[in-house]
Amino acid sequence: MEIKLAHLETLYAEQDYTIQSLNDIVAQQDQEISQLNISIEQIKSQLQVLRAELDPAISAEFEQPPHY
Repeated sequence: MEIKLAHLETLYAEQDYTIQSLNDIVAQQDQEISQLNISIEQIKSQLQVLRAELDPAISAEFEQPPHY
């Protein structure tokens, strides 16, 4: 009976470690995704500035058609 209990405690400890490791990975990925979203927004802003600086006839070529 004690052997079974020790085995269950070991399994519990391993699962707890695995869950904590996965939680750490998810938290890290959440931070990376947030940073990527910030970078995307900065790039969008830069692109808008560049488009505004282009000649209007040229910039019209790069606009998406109305059905998009």
